[in-house]
Amino acid sequence: MATKLEKIWKECTEEYPSAVTESWWTNIVEKYTEESRKFHNLQHLEDKMTHFEYVRNVLKSPKAVALAIIFNYYEYDPKSVDCETRNIAMFDKFAEDAQIPSESPIHQEVVSLLQAHATHSTDEHKTAAVYGADDHHYFLDIDMTPLGGDPEEYALYSSKVQQEYGPMPANQYRTFRLRVLETFLMIPNIFATKEFREKFERQARINIATEVDNLKL
Repeated sequence: MATKLEKIWKECTEEYPSAVTESWWTNIVEKYTEESRKFHNLQHLEDKMTHFEYVRNVLKSPKAVALAIIFNYYEYDPKSVDCETRNIAMFDKFAEDAQIPSESPIHQEVVSLLQAHATHSTDEHKTAAVYGADDHHYFLDIDMTPLGGDPEEYALYSSKVQQEYGPMPANQYRTFRLRVLETFLMIPNIFATKEFREKFERQARINIATEVDNLKL
């Protein structure tokens, strides 16, 4: 039986050559089941698609958002600084294989979303009491949902993310992680959209503050 993720992939790619989309689906599964992926794996993608479906009806281009979600961590190395560039290149390769013109709206929308992930910040994140409602706001918020899980889910997420950094010395990882988490606590909004802010913002801040305290022990 096809998973939710596979069904969404098929919906998004049904107009393209089946040989191409089936081959790329195999590639996607292989990438997201690599041994090093303790968190950013197929289950994580499946979870993100649950959040995608929660807001699907308010998206201007749900197909673009779904494709961007799938390609966002196609290439993943947490210690690398060029993953966004590499993932855009991989989407470009898929688009070439599927004969999607680079000037087409769907191609430009997906690339724009993937580019937004590089900064992961919008004016709506930096301005108190302001909401965003564009596709890139929802795309970024979906990516942040693990921060707002219940304490047990968050602890598991945090542990798995650390494992993805491999043999990085504990002190080095702690310094890096603290810098990231404290940045979240300094901005007015972790979530840009009304739907995700109301659902996850409060718990995300509790989770992050708790981890910060633990890292400082």
